[in-house]
Amino acid sequence: MNESTPSACAITSEVLRPLKWNELVRCGDFVEDGRNGFEPWVGPSGFRADAFVKQIYRRLGRQPTGTKKQQ
Repeated sequence: MNESTPSACAITSEVLRPLKWNELVRCGDFVEDGRNGFEPWVGPSGFRADAFVKQIYRRLGRQPTGTKKQQ
């Protein structure tokens, strides 16, 4: 990631989860940027997460907010 262009949104570890060893890396995943932050993964997709040296992260899924079925 270019030092002169800050990321569009700040990503924190609270909204990310580490990929399991057997999950496939895809566009939209993140890696640590070395400055206590995260940057989007811009490499190839389709390989297992344990094949890469750094830990790869994915956004947490959205949790339903207690919506009840309307009758």
